[in-house]
Formats: sequence, structure tokens, C-alpha cells
Amino acid sequence: MVSTSDFYACPVNSKNIRFLPALINGQAKHHHSKFIGTTSKLRQDFLKAAQPTANIQLIYHRKMGLNPIGYMAFNETITENGAGLYLEDIFVQDHVRQHVRGAGSYGFHQLIDTALKGQMSFVQWAVAMNNEPATFYFYENKIGANRLDKELYDIDHVLQNGMTPVLELINTHFTVKRADKSDLRALRASIDSYNNHSRHPLSVTTDDLIDRIKDAITHHNADVYICRDDRGGIKALNFINSNYSTFRTVTGIKAEPMIALTDDALEYQQALWAIMHEVREDAHSTDRTGHLVWTIKSTDSLGHRLMNTQNAEILQMEAHNIASTLVMYGIKDQNISTSKRDSLIPKP
Repeated sequence: MVSTSDFYACPVNSKNIRFLPALINGQAKHHHSKFIGTTSKLRQDFLKAAQPTANIQLIYHRKMGLNPIGYMAFNETITENGAGLYLEDIFVQDHVRQHVRGAGSYGFHQLIDTALKGQMSFVQWAVAMNNEPATFYFYENKIGANRLDKELYDIDHVLQNGMTPVLELINTHFTVKRADKSDLRALRASIDSYNNHSRHPLSVTTDDLIDRIKDAITHHNADVYICRDDRGGIKALNFINSNYSTFRTVTGIKAEPMIALTDDALEYQQALWAIMHEVREDAHSTDRTGHLVWTIKSTDSLGHRLMNTQNAEILQMEAHNIASTLVMYGIKDQNISTSKRDSLIPKP
């Protein structure tokens, strides 16, 4: 049996990018989908882009020849919990899996190593529920991952056709914009006020949240959207991150759960409606129309109710296959450590 230590990875470059389409197509077929992108588009997005949305690494094995056996794609992401990595894809060719074990361990070794070097707080990913039980055993017992209390909504029809108007959710006193440095003072005041007076103060401190907002508004992958009333008070904010679809060679958007600065249920839904509308508009103006995925906390009944008004569906790996519903997993804290990283490489 070959070991995890026989693996190595190499970033996509001008010499090896020719292998990538076949690998992506192999993963697409594995999920009953298909690769509809092009090598020329991959070159444009990863070799010519000043700041590529994602990081793509080709995976090799010393005992399996000179060609890559798989790949992984991940992007930097910023949330209220800090900076981290979001794993988009990890794939090893089906015929290779019969002879090689440890690809998953190696992939997460690389992710944790990247997170450590970037002083990042977490690694997250989505996985289809119809994966083999061994996959979830590996996540939960080998790398210490937990299932996150988040659900992913596919709102591509909103991206293409716009928000469905719901009279009570359209508040003409609310405006939405992407935050910049000039908004930091108002954000601090609104967050402080909410934490001091709300029945449900935020779990993150004002200072920490402001620091993460600062990071997001200066990062090439991230944005923070804020919803204001006509008196200047900030009702909500939302971290947004760009991510890349290798199957379609397009950039899209993944939104984090909205952070409300109001306890009013109707204002909450109005703010979320307004932010979703603005994000959708900006997606078109910034050429990020590959997909639009919105994250809602599992316990957020108001968020789920709004998604229902938009006929949004929980994201699935395979269309019309509820068994392939995607659920979120993540590692953080003690599992983003040198000891955890090194435990994923077998000792000689």
C-alpha cells in the first residue's frame, strides 16, 4: 500500500494546465454532471488574472507516473469569524483510488498547512449527504471536523431573473451599499448600540467584527454589504465572498448568513431582501454571474421564510436528487494546528 507521504502538489501553471480539464471532467462525471468550460478560459482565469479567485493545486503521486492524479480548488474567504479557506473541489481519479489511499488526508494536510501559513482561523467545505459513510467518519474522526449549523440555498433563478417582489418586504426607507472605509465609524456605532441594547447581542465583539470588516473590504475576494435606514442607522451587514466553479469556469458569489442589527422581525426580512437584491445587481455589474449561493443559519426561521418567498431551494450536488443535498463542514481552533497537520502524514 502506498502512503500519504508519496503525494505532492503543484500549483496550476502554463506547463501543467493542459491536464486540468480532463480532471475537472472526471469529477463532473463522478457527480453525474459535465465540464462545460474551456482550457482557454482556465488560462485566462488562473494564468493571466492578477488575483485569481481560487487557488488550484494539481495532485501527483510518486508511484503513479508523471501526470497528475487529481486536483483541489480552494479560495480565501472572510466571515465574521475571521479569515479562512473554503474548499471548492477535491478530486482523485476514480481508477487511481483503487490503488492509492490517503488522498483525502493529503488534501487536508495541504489545506491546514496553507491556513497556518496565512494565519487563518478555519477551513470549511460543503459535501453531499449521499457520500459514503467513510467520508463522514474521516471528517469527524480523522480531522476533527464538525457539521456547521448552516444551510446553503441555490438562488440562481434570482441571479438570472431578479428578486420576486413581496410588498411587505420592500422597505423604501432602506438602502444598501458595499461598505468602504468611510462606513467604519457608523458601523462601530451601530454594532455597539445593538450589543448594548439588544435582547440577543452578537457573539462577536465590536472590535473583532470591525477588524474583520476591515479585512473584507480590502480583500480581492470579499465584500461587506450594509443596509441603512434613511436616518443613517445600519440595520444589517453581510459578508460576501467570490468563489469559482471549475465545472463552468466562471466566478460566482457565496454569501454568509446576514448579521442583523435589529430585533424587529419584519425589518430583519426587509434588510435581507434589500441586501440580496443589491448583491444580485452587483453580480452582473462585476461579472460574477456563475452562481449565487446564500447561507442561512439552520435556526434562522426568518431567513428560511424569506428564501421561501423567493422559491429558493437547498443546494444539491445533483439536480432533483434530495439525497445529494449539500451540508457544511468545518475545522477550526485546535484543528488548525501543526500537530493536526502533521498527524495526516504517516510516520515512517
